Formats: sequence, structure tokens, C-alpha cells
Amino acid sequence: MLQYQPCAGAVMSQQLFPIDDKTPNSALREGVGAVRQIMLNRYRPLYVEMRGDRGKTNSTAYQFQRAVGTVESCKSLPRDIASNVRLLAIGEGQSWRLVVTDAAAVLELPDKVTMKLSVASFKTAGTDQSAKETLLRAYEVRSTEGVPIRVEVNPQMCTDGKSETAYGARVVVRVDKRVLQGCAARF
Repeated sequence: MLQYQPCAGAVMSQQLFPIDDKTPNSALREGVGAVRQIMLNRYRPLYVEMRGDRGKTNSTAYQFQRAVGTVESCKSLPRDIASNVRLLAIGEGQSWRLVVTDAAAVLELPDKVTMKLSVASFKTAGTDQSAKETLLRAYEVRSTEGVPIRVEVNPQMCTDGKSETAYGARVVVRVDKRVLQGCAARF
């Protein structure tokens, strides 16, 4: 059984809420399990970001965003994603990053090239999705230089298997003929 224990300021609340996992493909349960398998301290609580509803006695998760196993306490919560980020996707190996906010969309490619993209092309990214919306979402975009880009976001658990982090979506970015793969924490 998954349980949610919120932070109350800098300390963990004493209250526990059972979580009903209604994420696509049980991504929350799968992500928590994947992080637990590689955690150095398996009994430490996990930091989890998800979207859903919290009632008086339980919680329902509809979208799993990420689980991080390296957070020691409520005092050290991650603050690496700004609140206005609607889509955040990253890839390892050949490191790349895509960040979409209400005001800007930027794709940082492995070869240190940065491309600005149209924000309007990502109009559904980061909006609350219903539990039934489990299908791949694709965004057809052009950079300001006219380069065609396709971003595919598939809501399912994603991890590199090495870090103590799991994400809620797999992402494929096609830039011209180049294919980049990674994970998304916001989508």
C-alpha cells in the first residue's frame, strides 16, 4: 500500500494518507518501486511529486511526475523546477533539456545549441489531464530558425536505472533527423 505523508513546513506531518494510484499504467507505483530498488537507504521516505486529489482521509493520484530517493528531510526538498514550468524533459548520455513555461520554450541540444520554440505549440502541456487521458501526446513545433521538431510525451514511468529518481513520462524529441530520448517531470 502506498501512503502519503505531507511536509508541514520543515518537518514531516504525523498524518498518513493512503494513496489510490489512478496514474496511467500505475506509473506512481512503478516509479516508487524503481527508485526503492536502487536506493542506498531503502527505508528512507521518498519525495514524490504527483497530481491528484487529497481528501480528509485519503489521496488519489492521477498523474505521477517524479520520485526522488535522495531527499533526506522536509528541510531539503528539491527546488530545481520553477512553479511556472509546464513541460520539463531531460535526456542523459547525450545530455539535452526541454523547458516550456507560459512565456518561453527552449530546447538545449547536446552540442550546446539552444533553440527557441513557439510556446503556443505546447498549449496542452502541464494542464490538468483526466485520469482517462493516457495516450501519447505529440507536439509539432518549429524553432525560430524554422527547424522542424516533434516532441512525443508518453505518460509512463521512466528512469535511467542509475540515479535515485523516476519520472512520470517517456519523451522522444525528433529534431530534423536526430532522435533524442529521455524522461519528463512535468508534462
